[in-house]
Amino acid sequence: MNTDAVTTRLLDFIRVEFLWSDEGREIDASTPLLEWGIIDSLRIALLQSFILNEWDVPVPAALIDAKNFKNASCIAAMICELDKETVR
Repeated sequence: MNTDAVTTRLLDFIRVEFLWSDEGREIDASTPLLEWGIIDSLRIALLQSFILNEWDVPVPAALIDAKNFKNASCIAAMICELDKETVR
């Protein structure tokens, strides 16, 4: 799994699903998603569902924290690490 491709797909999802009412707002891989209020507990649940559907990677509750969901790069790194650990 390619981290850059995962990051790009995550950013696309976040822009469409979470920023649709704020079209002028630009985000990139390092944008602080929690700090800027772009994601919250409900949106993290939506991201979990998206991650499972898109990459077949479940995100355990123990990994839902500010470090792993700080920005799109951190989320992508977590997904890629979980993908390595997932037995298929």
